[in-house]
Amino acid sequence: MPVAAIALITDERGRVLLVKQRGGPFAGSWLLPGGQVGDDESAVHALVREVREETGLTMTDARYVTGYHTSGNGYDLTVLMFRGPATGTLVPELGGDARWFADAAAIPDRHPALRREMFDAHVAQDDDQAIRAALADAGITMEPLG
Repeated sequence: MPVAAIALITDERGRVLLVKQRGGPFAGSWLLPGGQVGDDESAVHALVREVREETGLTMTDARYVTGYHTSGNGYDLTVLMFRGPATGTLVPELGGDARWFADAAAIPDRHPALRREMFDAHVAQDDDQAIRAALADAGITMEPLG
């Protein structure tokens, strides 16, 4: 099963860094930066690479937060979420967008997967039942890894 690594990066003001997805099943949605782990790299290496590609920032001291078995319309993968600081200047990849959001309410059309991740990482208040319903409505399953 493919593995993806995503990064929860906050700045000194508590803002969360998100990237607008350019492709894939969640194209157009604001999500945590990250991507698929290559056959020849660790999850942390892929995480650092993807963050640099998508945001221009260098993630340091990545710490595992949680993981999910995620599936939906045409995909089935393991997602590992890490948290840590990043340094550098925010420069979105060509044709992409990356922004700091002060709080969950500032994120337009919060994707159900992002709601789950932010809630589980304790960076946003939400309603667990409402998140479950939104995921079900979107045809997405996110089962915590044991």
